[in-house]
Amino acid sequence: MLVDRVNDLIKSNQKVRLHLGCGSRLFDGYLNVDGEYMSHDPNVLIHDITKPFPLPDNCVDEILSVHVVEHLSRQFILPMYKEFFRILRPGGAAATEWPDLLKMCQEIVNNPDCFWTHDKRLIKRTVAGIYGDSVRYPDPTMLHKWGYSAESMSRIFRDAGFIRVQTENNLHGKSSIDSRVVAYK
Repeated sequence: MLVDRVNDLIKSNQKVRLHLGCGSRLFDGYLNVDGEYMSHDPNVLIHDITKPFPLPDNCVDEILSVHVVEHLSRQFILPMYKEFFRILRPGGAAATEWPDLLKMCQEIVNNPDCFWTHDKRLIKRTVAGIYGDSVRYPDPTMLHKWGYSAESMSRIFRDAGFIRVQTENNLHGKSSIDSRVVAYK
């Protein structure tokens, strides 16, 4: 259970690092968290990240989400980031990486043949980046529900209360159209 694992880390003076929306991509040094569809994996802690966390204020050192935000309906995003702000310790960081809609649109303008190409990399940087790849990931939860640019993601973090927000190079990016924003409490 998530709260038990967090409490164990706190008691042993270890950093609490959450990898939210992990899917099957598990990161060492993080508590890997995802929804019910990952309940078959004993290494994944189950929690709907759009809901409040059963954690006290100021208890998490770092939050990471990679290719998650685009799968969530936009009405959940600001409340979710406000919740991240609540559970982060002062000085803690929340990092989000996602396929950047503005970059994808520019890629489409530069490569209008992306709509009928067989080039899988071009498709990933354009149309599949916008909508999700229903051929590779047929589960409807894997479709993309909204898009963000680095600027809009930075604004959301600020609106959630974060005091310092910066765009950085991707650490876990899947293609050149990905963006990363890190926000500090």
